[in-house]
Amino acid sequence: MKTRYLITINWQGENHQFYRHAASAPQALRHAIRELARKVGYETRFVRKYVMADVNDRWKVEVK
Repeated sequence: MKTRYLITINWQGENHQFYRHAASAPQALRHAIRELARKVGYETRFVRKYVMADVNDRWKVEVK
């Protein structure tokens, strides 16, 4: 059963929100990171590394 998630990602000071249906929160985050990479024009691995860095909380996943 898939659940609907709201993922908020802070990309260089700008918040991007994505709604995704996924089996788990980590899967929804991965889908949102891929979509953000397409949107900003960078490779997925670069965006993932930036978002998942331990510097700040750059992402939030909520069940909606």
